[in-house]
Amino acid sequence: MNITDENQERWRAADRKLVEMVGRLHRAGVPLVAGTDATAGFTLHRELELYVEAGIPAPEALKIATWNGAKYTGTLSERGSVTPGKRADLVLVDGDPTTDISAIRRPVLTMKGGVAYYPSEIYEALGIAPFVEPVRARAVSARAGGDP
Repeated sequence: MNITDENQERWRAADRKLVEMVGRLHRAGVPLVAGTDATAGFTLHRELELYVEAGIPAPEALKIATWNGAKYTGTLSERGSVTPGKRADLVLVDGDPTTDISAIRRPVLTMKGGVAYYPSEIYEALGIAPFVEPVRARAVSARAGGDP
């Protein structure tokens, strides 16, 4: 896009109208599916934040990104919800994305195919230098009395 000092406000206004339109589509019952062709995860985070800015409740934005994606790609029988028998690919985040959608930007652990990955490992695979040294989880054994 050729955004210049002269046309940047027109671009911003157009962007606000697009966000407004997405909210109107959702309220009218038009099914939405989240997705991007850009760097996996990073632009999807912003897309879901924009859904919330459009007036879509955060839990519904998460459903759009998970359940709707599976439903409209014909894969709901194997993914899209945490249900026995479905794939158990999960992302653990620091926070509650149902009340603060931006919590999805704070991944702590990703499970895919039964393997746990730390964010730094995923960033490295994408060619992104880690922001900080990763915190490694360690096994804790329970002692008598229930205290770890």
